[in-house]
Amino acid sequence: MQATHILGIDISKDKFDVCLRTATDQGPRHAATFHNNAKGFKDLCTWLRQQAATDLPLHACLEATSRYGDALALDLHQHGHTVSVVNPRRTRHYADSRLMRTQNDTIDAALIADFCASQNPRSWRPVAEDQRQLQNLVRTRGFFLNQKQQCLNRLETADPISAKHLRSHVRQLDATLSKLEKQIIDLLQTQPDLARQVELADSIPGVGLLTAAIAVAELPPIHRLEHAGQAVALAGLDPRKKTSGTSVHTAPRLSKMGSRLLRQTLCMAALTALRYNPIIRALGERLRAKGKGGKLIVAAAMRKLVRLIYGVLKQGQPFDPHWQNRDRAVGLGGLASDGDMLPNPQLGSPSVATA
Repeated sequence: MQATHILGIDISKDKFDVCLRTATDQGPRHAATFHNNAKGFKDLCTWLRQQAATDLPLHACLEATSRYGDALALDLHQHGHTVSVVNPRRTRHYADSRLMRTQNDTIDAALIADFCASQNPRSWRPVAEDQRQLQNLVRTRGFFLNQKQQCLNRLETADPISAKHLRSHVRQLDATLSKLEKQIIDLLQTQPDLARQVELADSIPGVGLLTAAIAVAELPPIHRLEHAGQAVALAGLDPRKKTSGTSVHTAPRLSKMGSRLLRQTLCMAALTALRYNPIIRALGERLRAKGKGGKLIVAAAMRKLVRLIYGVLKQGQPFDPHWQNRDRAVGLGGLASDGDMLPNPQLGSPSVATA
């Protein structure tokens, strides 16, 4: 059912501002501010009821600002409303297109409501609780792993007194990382479906258990993706190139508009896959023969790994280096095999184990 009312939400740590309007923008607009907690969510429902909007189709839209809006989005979804969680870049560029010069929370909420009405962003669906737990664990592990690397970097130039404290902190971080990795394994042992997905991704040479767990946690449920190119884009590994006229012709670069944790993990996995994975190794050899540089080869290997992970999860079968894709050359002209040659992430390979 098409929404008759639009709710724009400007979320922050302690509060959120809302703007309620009709889909046709006929009639008055209503604005309010609520606390970003369970009581604030109840107050929002009461306020919507007072505005006679609760029983009507409502489309709520908010920005993906850290994880401040997760609880509110889930609450609205559980109340039967359509919810969209959008990239802040989209609303920021929408504001620029309207030449808006003033910014505050009330104006931003109204802007997000107008953006939702005009752009009709796709609806948001919460991930399963087991995947959310896995996501929390791998992201926490990634945070402490980055801290450990920062300490190791400082150790290279630290004086003896500082080095002593840094080494002590590294030992503490190692203990914390070990506990988190054990918790990840324990979680997988209690969730057979999640464990099966990790096992399938782990069957790919170059992808270890933790890399597989991070990939499963960071990618959405595989049935929500139409092709491997979407998985590549969600990892921020899709190519980005700018061409205009005869003077602007930039070299292709990674968009980096996806999961940073997944990219960091895949970078190390790609180096291993270039040695031990027959498909990735053949890809690297083809690119070297074309004179491509090391960074481009690693990026292509990372993209190929995402496609392989997508393929085994989609098919529900372990990695098979001899998988034959009969439709591989149809409509793709063989470009997908080199990974870095696809100009558009929408041109994804079919959902097979070697896609």
